[in-house]
Amino acid sequence: MPVMVKPNDIERIIAANAPEESNAMNYFTNRPLKNSTHIMVQELEQEYGNVPVIRRGGLGVRPETGMSAKIIEPMPIEIDDTFTAVEVDDYERASDQGKQQMIDDRISGHLRIVRATTRALCAQAHRGTIDYMMQAGTKMSRYEVEYGDIQGIPLTDTLAGLSIAKVIEVLNKLTTAIRDNAIGGPIEFIAAMDVFTAINSAAANQKLYTAVPGPGKISIAGFEILQDNDTWFDIDDSGNQTKESMVEPLELMARAVNAGQKLPYLKLDDVVMNQAVPFYAFTKIRTDQRGEDLFVKSKPFPLINRKGIAIAKFTA
Repeated sequence: MPVMVKPNDIERIIAANAPEESNAMNYFTNRPLKNSTHIMVQELEQEYGNVPVIRRGGLGVRPETGMSAKIIEPMPIEIDDTFTAVEVDDYERASDQGKQQMIDDRISGHLRIVRATTRALCAQAHRGTIDYMMQAGTKMSRYEVEYGDIQGIPLTDTLAGLSIAKVIEVLNKLTTAIRDNAIGGPIEFIAAMDVFTAINSAAANQKLYTAVPGPGKISIAGFEILQDNDTWFDIDDSGNQTKESMVEPLELMARAVNAGQKLPYLKLDDVVMNQAVPFYAFTKIRTDQRGEDLFVKSKPFPLINRKGIAIAKFTA
């Protein structure tokens, strides 16, 4: 009996996994399924007024011959794995519950990888540029997308001795920068760990403003500030690994909740599942009869309106 991954297996595994706690991914509450492998630039121009493009020299942009329009070709997340012949044999002898557990354990691990990768892409989109590691054959290449410059607000203030009055002043500056782009609605704030720590210290040392702390957040004078919780590891073409964060040290980010951002999942590069789904997995018996190959696929593409994001940076 081959190892079969059924649609209801995937639904059960996704439902059983803990909700996402990523500030970066939670920004994208609109997650449509788009049954296309490409996104038309014209479509994005109509909706956003500014569009993401693949950086020149990178992979992804393919001008249509004889047409002025360009299309964006998002890159997929794909994982190739194997159930060994021993594991397949164990699967055949297992009870129904045991079979389910084997599938759940393996697919759950890959779901976490897909989510972590999507999380990194969403975090990078907040910065106006995706520059992510991409496997190209046997070499590591780059997946590069440019949305445009994010508004920056340089500050002359340091974190040492930071006051709540100064924090509120910076929050108002960030709010004004977004409002000046004609984007209304609520605004969220995300602080780097050092900035978040300084804000908490300032809140504890004053009594003028009501401060309500919570896990990973603090509310002050009607402003809610979240602590940045998005990190990932990037590997360059030389194999060097670096830890990255959505909000860099000394930074405080503001983002409009209703700026039109969305996270579409595009049509997969698959001859069977030739439609858009957030997460897909299937198995196939190996030609060498040494087990079954397991394939996992997803194709998310975060879209942001850069006019809805602004970043202030302290000097030290």
